[in-house]
Parts: sequence; C-alpha cells; structure tokens
Amino acid sequence: MKISIISTSHRKNSESFRIARILKKEIVKINNKIDFYNLDMFENKVPFWTSERSEDNKFWDKEIKKISSELFSSDGFIIVVPEYGGMASPNSKNLFLIFNNGEFFHKPGLIVSISSGNGGAYPISELRSSSYKNSHITWIPENIIIRNVQQYSPGNHGDLIPNWLDSRINYSCNLLIKYSEYLMPIQKLINRKDFSNGM
Repeated sequence: MKISIISTSHRKNSESFRIARILKKEIVKINNKIDFYNLDMFENKVPFWTSERSEDNKFWDKEIKKISSELFSSDGFIIVVPEYGGMASPNSKNLFLIFNNGEFFHKPGLIVSISSGNGGAYPISELRSSSYKNSHITWIPENIIIRNVQQYSPGNHGDLIPNWLDSRINYSCNLLIKYSEYLMPIQKLINRKDFSNGM
C-alpha cells in the first residue's frame, strides 16, 4: 500500500509541510510497511493550471510525469490544506486541475485543514463540494482540523490545542488506511474511457 501526503501551501517551510511530516510519522506508527510519496507543492514548483503551457516547460515536459506516476501508484491520499482568508488554498484546487488524468480515481482522501487561528472549517466544505467531480477522489467522512497550528506538537501541545486531537488524528489515519485497502478492488471496475468526467 502507498499513501501520498500532499502539502498545498504556497509558502516555504510552511506549517502544512510540517504537519505533513507529522502525519507520515503517525501512519508509520500504525503500519510501518506502508510506502509514501510526499508532495510539497511549493518545493516542487507546481505551476498554476492554464490552457497555455508556454511557461514552466520543464514542469510540463518532465516533472508532471514523475509526480503523476507517484500519484497513480498511490492507494490513498492525505491533503493538507491551509486556510487562506476563509478559503482553501489555491494550490489545493490547482492540484485537481493539473492532475486530472485519473490519478485520484475512486481512491480515498483525508482532508487535513490547518489554521493559524480558530478557523479551518471552510477549506473542508470547499473541497468536498467541488474538487471531486472530475478527479473522482473519494473523500472519507472523517476530516481533521488543526486550529492554532503553530502550537501543535504531538504529545507536547500549546495551551490552545485540545488534548484529544492526537487521538482524533490517529483514528482518522487508521480509517484512511482501511479505506485505501478496501477500495483497491474498485480499480478493476473503473471505466475512464467512457466516464472520465462527472455529470
């Protein structure tokens, strides 16, 4: 089994990237035989989607194929999304525009929303309502919101982090692993030739 953990921040050394590394460690504790692909959309310089591909030729000619291959071979996804002005980060929406060739088809995804304050709910609502149509990603019912994210450190939180958050993360990661396992047979039924887009 392989899980891709994707940080959708636009910032260098972002909290999203830090949380992505923490989540990887959590999954390793659950099952150390799982393979990983970590995608930091800032570090990998994933450009914004456009119908004109005259810029960032290196990405379109080479890098997109490597990333797409890693996503295709993944069985489940964790998408770490920072809240920007009460919205999902542009990178989180761009992810599903760039990689729209079946990489996410009928594979489970866990949304992890982070906020520097007390927000974090809106990115979840936004991604659940629009990102699945053509990507066919299967968001699991659980999600995680990490508020006051700068204070989050497993086992040694700041005062604004609830004590139960570590248990909630463990629970959600366990579920994602099981969804990834049980949805594998679905891949044999997929007909992208006739039904590549949602209605």
